[in-house]
Amino acid sequence: MAHVLIAGGSRGIGACTAKIFENNGFNVSCFYKSHEGSTGLNIKADCSDPSSLDKGLSEAVSANGPVDILVYCAGISSTGLVTDFGHEDYRLVMDTNFGGLFTLTSLVIPQMVSRKSGVITAVSSMWGQTGASCESLYSASKGAVDAYVKSLAKELGPSGIRVNAVSPGVIDTDMMNEYTDEDKTSLAEETPLGRLGTPEEVARVIYLLSTESSSFITGQIIGVNGGFLI
Repeated sequence: MAHVLIAGGSRGIGACTAKIFENNGFNVSCFYKSHEGSTGLNIKADCSDPSSLDKGLSEAVSANGPVDILVYCAGISSTGLVTDFGHEDYRLVMDTNFGGLFTLTSLVIPQMVSRKSGVITAVSSMWGQTGASCESLYSASKGAVDAYVKSLAKELGPSGIRVNAVSPGVIDTDMMNEYTDEDKTSLAEETPLGRLGTPEEVARVIYLLSTESSSFITGQIIGVNGGFLI
């Protein structure tokens, strides 16, 4: 069975993604930082720490074999004026949202190249494409993800490796907990489909991009935003 490694696979979009893969017969390994999930092999790993990811990957490969599909769902948000944040905030957001993706891809790409196959799918955000007021660090980190995905797709395509990202809009996950019900209603009204998205809806797109159903799709940032960003 193919091995899918999901970084940030214990909650929200990652947990839904893990469940879909497991239900379709994949060996699933999930990295979590503080909340262990209920699907597949759960391994504690800090996605902002390269040594922790290296150790976690070794454990996953020992149990389930080489990684065939890498899904990077790990991410944190920061909301506030840009002047509210310091260098430590910058490092934490960038190291988690982009740095972990860079580290994990660097670790799994050599064995993917040697086998001339593999799929990498990252979870980005529509704010990485258009920017969000009072979410400057988060937007910047997701913009880095988008540019990296496009570059990797060009670099790894000749080796038969596909690289894409999903770019969610306003999704009803734990990241929305800091918003009031009034804020959520307003965001739903700004969305042409008139509601917030669900983690399951994003997970289904991740699964599609990671399988042979999308065998000629690479280097794409696929919006899952209900029409919020067109």
